[in-house]
Amino acid sequence: MAKKTKQAKSAIPYVQRLAEDDYIQAQLRNAAGRLREATARARRKRGRAVEDKKLYANLSEAATSIRKAAGRLQRKPKPKRRGRKVAVVALAAGGAALLWRRKATGQADYAVEGAGQSYAPTASSAGDGAGQETPVPDPPGE
Repeated sequence: MAKKTKQAKSAIPYVQRLAEDDYIQAQLRNAAGRLREATARARRKRGRAVEDKKLYANLSEAATSIRKAAGRLQRKPKPKRRGRKVAVVALAAGGAALLWRRKATGQADYAVEGAGQSYAPTASSAGDGAGQETPVPDPPGE
């Protein structure tokens, strides 16, 4: 008995969706109409129904409608959050590569090396784009 009640309870969401969703109902009505037309056409054609293109078109449209209704009726899977994991891994790999590159080239951390000094372009390099900077001491009192 418990197995039957469990099966009945698991079918409740499907029945509710079937009763409430107009799209599913329209697809099932379309499928029923196409199957009715295909049955009537097969009865009229009898042996020649195998070669009837309209019969096959009706059957194909009915099958498509049933597949669409069933797809809409099924439970929607939970979205997978792969994008977040990829972003975190990419950031970690980028940070590790940056640290490794700085260590390999012998560059030190600017915050420690140039503490108390600010960098400004020299007047001679401002026009030629060489980009060499010379340290300018901080004003007293800061």
